[in-house]
Amino acid sequence: MADHYAHSRSGRPRSDWHRLRDHLEETARRAQEFASAFQAGEWGYLAGLWHDLGKYSDDFQNYLCQNGGDEDVVHSSEMTGRVDHSTAGAQHADRLKARLLAYVIAGHHAGLPDHVGEASSLSARLQKAIPPIDAAPADLREYPPPQPPRLHSPDAKSERRLGFTLAFWTRMLFSSLVDADFLDTEQFLDPGRASHRPANPPSPASMRERLDLYLNGKHRERKQNGRAESPVNQRRAEVLALCRDRAAEPPGFFSLHVPTGGGKTLSSLAFGLAHAEKHGLRRVVHAIPFTSIIEQTADIFREALGDLSEHVLEHHGNLDADDPARQSIRLRLAAENFDAPLIVTTNVQLFESLFAFKPSRCRKLHRLARSVIILDEVQTLPPRLLAPTLAALEELVRNHGSTVVLCTATQPALEKRSEFSIGLENIRPIVDDPAALHDALRRVSVERRGRIENADLVRSLREEKQVLCVVNSRRHAAELFTELDDDNALHLSASMCAEHRSDVVAKIRQRLNDQNPCRVISTQVIEAGVDVDFPAVYRAAAGLDSITQAAGRCNREGRLSSDDGTPQLGRVVVFDDDTKAYPTVPSITQAAGHFREIAGNHDDLLSPRAVADFFRLHYWQQGGDGGRGWDRGAEGESVMDAFRSDRKHLLHAQFRRAAATYRLIDDAQVRLLVPYGRGRDLIKELESFPDSVEPWQLRVFDRRAQRFVVGVYEQGLIKLSQNNNLFERHGRFYLANPAAYHDNLGLIFDVLGLDPDRLVV
Repeated sequence: MADHYAHSRSGRPRSDWHRLRDHLEETARRAQEFASAFQAGEWGYLAGLWHDLGKYSDDFQNYLCQNGGDEDVVHSSEMTGRVDHSTAGAQHADRLKARLLAYVIAGHHAGLPDHVGEASSLSARLQKAIPPIDAAPADLREYPPPQPPRLHSPDAKSERRLGFTLAFWTRMLFSSLVDADFLDTEQFLDPGRASHRPANPPSPASMRERLDLYLNGKHRERKQNGRAESPVNQRRAEVLALCRDRAAEPPGFFSLHVPTGGGKTLSSLAFGLAHAEKHGLRRVVHAIPFTSIIEQTADIFREALGDLSEHVLEHHGNLDADDPARQSIRLRLAAENFDAPLIVTTNVQLFESLFAFKPSRCRKLHRLARSVIILDEVQTLPPRLLAPTLAALEELVRNHGSTVVLCTATQPALEKRSEFSIGLENIRPIVDDPAALHDALRRVSVERRGRIENADLVRSLREEKQVLCVVNSRRHAAELFTELDDDNALHLSASMCAEHRSDVVAKIRQRLNDQNPCRVISTQVIEAGVDVDFPAVYRAAAGLDSITQAAGRCNREGRLSSDDGTPQLGRVVVFDDDTKAYPTVPSITQAAGHFREIAGNHDDLLSPRAVADFFRLHYWQQGGDGGRGWDRGAEGESVMDAFRSDRKHLLHAQFRRAAATYRLIDDAQVRLLVPYGRGRDLIKELESFPDSVEPWQLRVFDRRAQRFVVGVYEQGLIKLSQNNNLFERHGRFYLANPAAYHDNLGLIFDVLGLDPDRLVV
């Protein structure tokens, strides 16, 4: 064969096919550029140059010709026996003593392999007999092995910790390769799609300038209205000034401890953009724990950035793919690999990607190098995964040139402590005196009531004109709302789809702004960033971080006053409920117990001292068993044990095991499409799909349906099925009986369906 090809085009002459050498060299160039962000350009270049050496085999070239360019087959056929074009490059890298490259190349289609295990493991692949690649030009193969990466591990004597460092770096190199490979392949196969990818995005400096214009304009507006000198606005201005000032400090770890309502969202963005501009960092990534507030945060950023708002990338599961303002074609493509200057994502998306093995999840990771990563509400990190999570953050800062901002309304006390094996070192506070800031921004008083029965709680809520009550379970919220029996009441919980919750939040804000009666019964979905302002809040006992977030919805703007104009504090009432009647997830039960344990020691339950005591108990007493309590993933397995390095610094990594073990949300909820708003049309569309629907059509459908699904546990599915309400089409569950989705309560389980022939059993 006179020439060799990487990709073919069906029905086109070979002169229009993708020459293999061109693909290898362009992928190498791109991968080198991506990996240079963490001083691994040489490794990236060789990964790109060798990743498809196996395509020089006669077997692959004959297969390509016979299949007429069926790229879906070529790209997904890793270990089918028909085509295996990645093992050759992995074996070549291993012969040159570049074992880390072998992991990367072996997995560039099917995903990073485990070191040992099944037939797809790296050890098995390196021993596998493969077709010869003698046709590969010598100048592509004959390179000296790359210099070992210069990495800093916080505990180089620990095989486990050093193994984690090497594995994390390998995953970042893998990200560089798979993104480069995908982009070059796309450029050849679908240049129209490639043309929509971002080009020349604005720099952090230009975004910082636009943000400054917005903030300065807001200050002038408040000054003209006589509100600039209010105590709350003065403190917000001080926080903003500190963020701008501290942005000049060298990259590393920072903490931003600002009470709720202190302007944390925009101040942290001001720090991130100014810090990136000062130190040549590439982007700002803002991670949020709850999808319920991610759209609100993205909207705040869009408003602040004006005509640069089209470069704000939202990356989360509830994104409405049909809304061009939130996801244009350009942004949809940018979401695949984080190719944007400002990204708003979720903790689940960010952290689970840092432990992923699949190419689609890992493509974006190399963009995190030399970036500012702001972790909003960082206190939500689960104690059971604290060790691997903090280790990942250390790697981003130590070996990948990033800055991490621990941004929170409370202080999670993640600093290194001498008596423990984990914790972050050298965290620099942006606000030097959080206690003074707390006192200056104090707008509520907290009282404990003890056990309150539903009837007494409902009676107390009826006495308030505007009140928010937050409980720990969907069932409790629904029963309280029903017992309240009030036209001025609203209900909010995860039994409602995202679109429904957004509509309810809009109603809440309108009633509050109009000073109309408004009594809201909610689960914790309203906490942590949903911008509402009640004069009184009732909160079922939970972790002090959750109670603090609920308190942030009370007298948020400090506007409460007596008849003579004297400022007043809002009221936050913490009560105990019937935990046997309304059980919740173990993490909430445990955190509530820790709150009760420290509550009697503090007059001000929201003070930094009280919060520090809570987190000292909630985090640091969970270690146990030699620290294993901080490293318990799915089914109690250790994440850190999946990575080891021997004395020769050879990596023994179980990438797939680690990905399966590290799960921030460890539940078994199933997505159920519900007939709310446009969800009705989506259900009809799903029912109309033919039996032979293409997989890509279902993926597009899933993106459009994100905002119209409710998560349901297995017990709930069984109940819906028994009542003839649970139907299925193409592996998607949906609710075809509108009566089982209530206008106020969302999904309900006790309504009987009418069509047993379609029952899922």
